Amino acid sequence: MRLHITRPAFAGLYVLSALALTACGSAQNGGAFDSRIDSEQPHCRAHQSHSPGVAYTDPKQRNTLAVLTMLKYYTAKGTQPFCDGKPATRHDTAWNHLHADLTTSTTVRAPAGLHRHN
Repeated sequence: MRLHITRPAFAGLYVLSALALTACGSAQNGGAFDSRIDSEQPHCRAHQSHSPGVAYTDPKQRNTLAVLTMLKYYTAKGTQPFCDGKPATRHDTAWNHLHADLTTSTTVRAPAGLHRHN
């Protein structure tokens, strides 16, 4: 018996799988970025409780959805002060450096497996 999955159903399964992997990967690898911690205070940011884990730092284990969430947060709030008025912690500094590293790369490479055809 052959199973036929429609494109919308496949897309839905893909999104759910990605979300499940994001949740599992963050917990297992530690160092998950928390963009929810200050959602009620839009004009300041809260301190991160962990430095970036391998889901953010290791190109072979990088979690695209998690990295994009972090990049979105820092693009919107990266220059805002911390809500408690205190300076950045070592964890905050590690996230700032990661954001800078990911957004100031001078080398543009195609993702693995993607080849240019002329």
